[in-house]
Amino acid sequence: MSGNWGYVVAAWVIVFGGLGAYSIRTIVRGRSISKQVRPEKRRWS
Repeated sequence: MSGNWGYVVAAWVIVFGGLGAYSIRTIVRGRSISKQVRPEKRRWS
């Protein structure tokens, strides 16, 4: 098991890196889409 820690760390980096990239992409896309909504149709402001 001691020789496998590199793979374990790499897997965690890939998983959390992917989740972080997906989260950032979703937030950026949501902000750009929200700018296209007319002010009177915005429910969040």
